[in-house]
Amino acid sequence: MVCMARAVAEEAVRRALSKRAEYGPDIDLSRYRMGRPRVEEGVPGGALLEEARRRVGLDPRGISYFQVGETAFYRAMEASLRRFGVVVKPLRIALEEDERARRIAWSLVPPDKDKYTAAAYLYGGELGYYVYVPPGVKVEQPIYTCLSLFTGGEVQFTHNIVYVDEGAEAHVTTGCMVPHGVKGGLHVGISEFYVARGARLGYTMLHSWAPGIHVRPRTAVRVEEGGEYYSYYAVYSPVESIQSYPVAWLAAGAHAKFTSVVSAEEGGVYDLGGGAVLEGEGATAEIVSRVMARDGASVTARGRIESRVGGTRGHIECLGLLLDSVSRVESVPVISSTAPGAELTHEAAIGSLSEENIAYLEAKGFTEDEARALLLRGFLSVEEPGLPEIVRREVERIVDYIVRNAVG
Repeated sequence: MVCMARAVAEEAVRRALSKRAEYGPDIDLSRYRMGRPRVEEGVPGGALLEEARRRVGLDPRGISYFQVGETAFYRAMEASLRRFGVVVKPLRIALEEDERARRIAWSLVPPDKDKYTAAAYLYGGELGYYVYVPPGVKVEQPIYTCLSLFTGGEVQFTHNIVYVDEGAEAHVTTGCMVPHGVKGGLHVGISEFYVARGARLGYTMLHSWAPGIHVRPRTAVRVEEGGEYYSYYAVYSPVESIQSYPVAWLAAGAHAKFTSVVSAEEGGVYDLGGGAVLEGEGATAEIVSRVMARDGASVTARGRIESRVGGTRGHIECLGLLLDSVSRVESVPVISSTAPGAELTHEAAIGSLSEENIAYLEAKGFTEDEARALLLRGFLSVEEPGLPEIVRREVERIVDYIVRNAVG
């Protein structure tokens, strides 16, 4: 028997199936097939693992969770993780076995937020990964997960929860992709991240999609006193549309930094950004974006920091680069405060490659393509001291890939 409270909640969620998202193009969900979510132990075929290495730089030997369409594959944790009590498992299994997972699921992202969250709640089968890091444990190796659409015309739902307990540290890297030749599809990813008192969570998301794919991540973060959350988000392939706006709520002395590197191309619509709510004294936040648009792409880069108490600081930096006259970049930084003593700033600029700088580098012996590549690499490179070295190398590889494609 379904309890009355849940029945009422599900009724509200079903009504939300027709609720448009605040930002981004609207998608008709009825266009997509919804599969039968299932969980299997083991790993997918070797070809997909190799593609994960090639497309999003994940070492196949280190992937703890791999979701292909509506099938979740997982395997036993490496001994180095299991020894410290770190849990990595499909969320569906965690909801059956773990009281904490049941208590916090859907606490940060409301199921009736929009049509995408509603569909994930009602039809997603709670596929996705669950990561728990016990108090005081410092995980030295990145925890790798991979999400892949499998065939065109399908919708992939994933609901991910990461909980880093008091004083613990971890870095999660998620690669999202489609296999070669797959065109058309919808990815809906719900992510809820909890960073306890004095804990530290790093999150890297690498998106390598394809023409015809629509992507709708929904991410929320709660950072308790003295905790730290930082994310690095890279989109570096054509996509029909993507709309993402993660938000972090920060307690006293907590810090969050969102970094986005976007290479928009082939007429895609990109609506990306992030927000932070400073709820405790001493909380700080940074939102940094580097946006490059070409081939008729349209990009909106959003950033919002809201302060609700004095003694807080925040900064937004939105920089855009247009590489042709048929693309568009719009920067929308917003800072808001209801408390004296908050220090919030923003910087926004949109430009193009300077012919003067190109000429200067050519005078130093570089070819025109080499000069353009140097300037693009400098624009896209953002200092991220918190990234593990192995993840930093992959980020550098991605930046090189973006530059090579842009220069031709």
